[in-house]
Amino acid sequence: MASPIDNIKEAFDGFVEVVNDVAILVNEGPASYPGLYATIKDIHSAILPVGYSLLTLYFLLDFFSKTVNFQFFKWETVVSCCVKLIFAKFIMEHAFDLLDAIFAISAHITNMVGLQGSNANIYVDYDAIEEEYNSLGWFDKKFFAIKLLPFEICIWVIKVVIILVVFGRLFELMIYTAVSPIPISTAINDNLNGTAKRFILDYAAVCLQGIIIIIGCIVYIAISANITLGSFTGNGANMALWKGVLSALALLIVVIKSNSWAKKLTGA
Repeated sequence: MASPIDNIKEAFDGFVEVVNDVAILVNEGPASYPGLYATIKDIHSAILPVGYSLLTLYFLLDFFSKTVNFQFFKWETVVSCCVKLIFAKFIMEHAFDLLDAIFAISAHITNMVGLQGSNANIYVDYDAIEEEYNSLGWFDKKFFAIKLLPFEICIWVIKVVIILVVFGRLFELMIYTAVSPIPISTAINDNLNGTAKRFILDYAAVCLQGIIIIIGCIVYIAISANITLGSFTGNGANMALWKGVLSALALLIVVIKSNSWAKKLTGA
């Protein structure tokens, strides 16, 4: 039967594995899952005619608006409108490739950042915990196991939430890619093209979120390996446990806030 020390070791070792899994999942986009990628592409192709219809509608609205205001008496306005139509059509046709390219750039950056942090080692000293546990009697050992239980539960909850956020980001990438023709169609209209710009910025922010998560994982590794959290964590076994939980909570905050931070950085 596993001792409480084995259980707490398993909890923290499992969290380290989650950090490594997150580093892999962050670099996985729709193209990483061929069957799913084909489904997303089919949805994109089905929505594409709707995008073309909206593109035509927004162009006509822009055309009539400028005609009513007599703006087409200026040749530069006519040329500008035609160039915008050609450009918007090109973007519409290559929206799937454009989003893939943005994700590929972010994945390349996360790979570079990940390589820089790959040599870091996580070290948690369990000696103080084992020494304290072995010095206790039978009843006190049971009570000690109960005291360790909240730490195990806390680590388990943190792991689940982090994985959910990372998988949620993957879903967001897929949905953005699938429905991209609809927001991009607004690029043709002067009054509505802010929607297309925000869409591209939002997608870039989701990609940047992955970079922030990777950096957070590397910082977590550094904290776990090198930083003593001070008198707040206490001494002995208490210090080792609190150090692990607090650093895991810090990573959780980074992962949860990564989306809003990415949007601020991209201006989305």
